[in-house]
Amino acid sequence: MLDHTGIKCPVCGDAFTAEDDIVVCPQCGAPYHRACYQQEGKCIFDDLHKEGKEWAPPPPPAPEPGDVTAEIKDQECPVCGTLNAHSALFCNRCGTSLLGAGRGEQKPPQAPPPPFTAPPTARNAYGGVVPPFAFDPMGGVSPADMLEKGVSFGDASKFVKQNTTYYMPVFRYMKQTGRNKFNFSAFLFSGAWMLYRKQYKAGALVTALMFCLYLAYLFVTLFVAAPLLTELAGQVGLDITKGFSPSNEQMLALTQLISKDPFLYFEMCLPLLCLLAMLVVMIVVGVRGNKMYMRHCVRCVREIRQEPGAGGGAALTLEEKGGVNTAIAVCMFVCYFLLINVVPLLL
Repeated sequence: MLDHTGIKCPVCGDAFTAEDDIVVCPQCGAPYHRACYQQEGKCIFDDLHKEGKEWAPPPPPAPEPGDVTAEIKDQECPVCGTLNAHSALFCNRCGTSLLGAGRGEQKPPQAPPPPFTAPPTARNAYGGVVPPFAFDPMGGVSPADMLEKGVSFGDASKFVKQNTTYYMPVFRYMKQTGRNKFNFSAFLFSGAWMLYRKQYKAGALVTALMFCLYLAYLFVTLFVAAPLLTELAGQVGLDITKGFSPSNEQMLALTQLISKDPFLYFEMCLPLLCLLAMLVVMIVVGVRGNKMYMRHCVRCVREIRQEPGAGGGAALTLEEKGGVNTAIAVCMFVCYFLLINVVPLLL
């Protein structure tokens, strides 16, 4: 902002001071006392307006020897910001020393720190809140880097679509180290996770295997282990229909009966073996799940890229054929609920 201090008002001829109420013409920028401008009712520099020029302050008079009043104002006060004459020792407005903290006795006062205010919440064009941090959907991986020959991380992210912040760094880690990385979701849901990630062939195979193992567990529990345990408990005088609370003598006798025939022990352990087999399948899928999914993504991206006429529409095709299948996830949840709660009642 231009400092008009010392410049004369074009109406009254008085020099402006720092305390004067000054207004400027919006067209040429000429300064006036507010009262003088209101008195005239307009800017008096019509010739500047017609020529489209701007008002400029008059040049300072040439200094005479020994005259300090016409010196150039090039010393800015460190406190109030007023420009002072080149040879001035103190600010002509607030009196602060202009000699610097090392030579002057007066130091500019330290302004207190402003109170903390929370930054305003930014919103996008749709009214959603914009997070105060940058979100990287690639998880720090460059889209231009190559995952496999002919397949970039950018292509893989378009196919993965959901949760790329997890899968892109995992794919890069496996590519660089050659090691697998455990997938907890694949461990918990096994075939359902594969179907959700559109690995339909492997997902259907694992789901069918888990379904068969669970049915085998129910079958051997209800028709092999439970009747056998009931029979053996009856031989030692224990009625398990009223609850399984054997005494020490009965438990010892029951153990001796089972130890006489190893096949009885095997039959009693069949349900546990079925559950152990299910756990093994879950662990294998959890350990191999990420690598299997990475190979699935690479294979599908290559197939889409090699389709005739793919061209610029390949990115759209990747998003359409990739991503997740939410409908099948809901269906698997319903089937799991029925399998756990309804099938045991039917058997």
